[in-house]
Amino acid sequence: MAIAALEMFEMLEPSVSTSVLTAFAVVLVVQIARYAYRQKTRIHSIPFTDATDCDKLYASNRDTGYGLRVVCISDTHNDHRDLQLPSGDVLIHAGDFTQYGKEEHARDFNAWLGEQPHRIKLVVLGNHESNAPWSSRATELLSNATLLRQSDFQLELPDGKHLRVFGTDFFWPCPDGNPYFDQIPLDTDILIAHGPAKNCADGNKGCPALLKAVQRCQPEVVISGHVHFARGACQLRHNGGHTLLVNAANCGSGKQERKLVNRPVVIYL
Repeated sequence: MAIAALEMFEMLEPSVSTSVLTAFAVVLVVQIARYAYRQKTRIHSIPFTDATDCDKLYASNRDTGYGLRVVCISDTHNDHRDLQLPSGDVLIHAGDFTQYGKEEHARDFNAWLGEQPHRIKLVVLGNHESNAPWSSRATELLSNATLLRQSDFQLELPDGKHLRVFGTDFFWPCPDGNPYFDQIPLDTDILIAHGPAKNCADGNKGCPALLKAVQRCQPEVVISGHVHFARGACQLRHNGGHTLLVNAANCGSGKQERKLVNRPVVIYL
C-alpha cells in the first residue's frame, strides 16, 4: 500500500505532490499527538453500578479500602427535598444547590442538611452561588455543613488516620492555567470542584487547568457536577495509581435542566 501511495505521488505534479505530502504530514502529526495525549492521560469511562437507591462506584488505590460510603450529589437547584438520599458516612454536595443564588434557597438547603444523618457533610459553591449577594456569608448560612472554599478538611477514618479533602471555589474553564488550582495540596485524597476537569465526564466543557492539577496531585477521587448532560464517571490512570473522577449532577439537561432526573452516587472508598 505504501509503494502504491508513493507511485501515486510520483505521478502528480511537483507542486501538487508537495501540497499533498504536506497535508498528509500535518494529519499524521495531529494523529500522533492525539494518541500520545491519550496514552499520557489514559482516561477511561467507567459505568455506574445500579443499586436500589443510588448509582455506585468503587474507588481505592490501595489493596484495602477505608470502609467509607461517600454519598455524592450536585446541581440539585433547590430540589434537594425531593432527593432520596442513601445512607453513608460522608455527604458531599458539589455546588449549585440553589436556583440563581437565591438566599432563601440556601437557607432551606442548610435546614435540609441539618436533617440528614450523615456524620460528615461537605459543600462547595457552584456558579449559581459564587456571585450571590450572600456569598461572603456562605459559611455562616451553611452552618449544618463544612463549606470548603480553597480550603481543606481532615476526614477521620475508623482507624484514627485521616484523609485530606480539598474544596475549590468555582471557576470557569481556564485553558492557560489557574493559580488557585496551584493551591491544591499534593497530598489531597478527595478533591471537590464544581466544574469538571477537561475530558473527564465533562461533555467537552471541562477545565484544562483542573485536569493539570489532578495530574499533579493525583487524588483518589474528584467530585464535580455543573455539566448536567455529562453526568458520569471516568478513571484517569497515573504511574502507580489512578484517580476516579465523578460528575454527580442530579438535574437533567434541556427541558429537564431544573428537574431532578439522576440519583445520588455512592462511592465506596
